[in-house]
Amino acid sequence: MEMIPLWKVRSGQFAGWYSNDALYGADGRNIGYMAGMVAYALSGEFLGEVIRAEWIGRPRGAQHQSPGPREHRENVAHARLPDRTALALDNWDDPGF
Repeated sequence: MEMIPLWKVRSGQFAGWYSNDALYGADGRNIGYMAGMVAYALSGEFLGEVIRAEWIGRPRGAQHQSPGPREHRENVAHARLPDRTALALDNWDDPGF
């Protein structure tokens, strides 16, 4: 299972990983899922969009139809990665996780 790391676009803070359609927080907990490059909480709430493969953010004003809730998957054990210099893209905010 390839784990792709994610950083938040505005702050550069390490956010976690995604693998296939699962989303994991920085502590390795399964916090959501991916529908293409759009991230949702397990409840189905929109979290953000993945851009440039390793960055996640919330474009201001973006609307996404929730595919619905998903079941919790097994957590993963991975070491937290260091923060990066932010992209600080205009009209993008950090996701709320």
